[in-house]
Amino acid sequence: MTVRTGARVGLAVHLYASDGRWIAWYRPGLPYLWSTRDRWIGWFPWSHEPTPEPRDDVLDPADAYLGTVVGDRLLARIVHRPRPVPSRVPEPQRPVGPPDVDRAQALATPVGFVDIDESRLFGD
Repeated sequence: MTVRTGARVGLAVHLYASDGRWIAWYRPGLPYLWSTRDRWIGWFPWSHEPTPEPRDDVLDPADAYLGTVVGDRLLARIVHRPRPVPSRVPEPQRPVGPPDVDRAQALATPVGFVDIDESRLFGD
């Protein structure tokens, strides 16, 4: 069972930056993370592992650390400890994304986290 939470809209879970901007989404039960422009930006490699390590860490498509889901926010740890990557998921087909959403309330980032650089979310 995954511990990810977020603003659920239909079958999609929306994730936000600390200032409340919608920056990503995923569908529960699937390992893929998408930008608001339906670009595949990451995957959840440890979501089904029964380990004490965070299961909500996200790797980008090149298997580099992208961020961590913290409540309904997608944030980057300031200090990230490398972990072995389990078997890789295949590249997904482009999804039919969820509708645009309103902003969430702005919140201070938890200690040890920062917002993810936008170029990692929307750049090509």
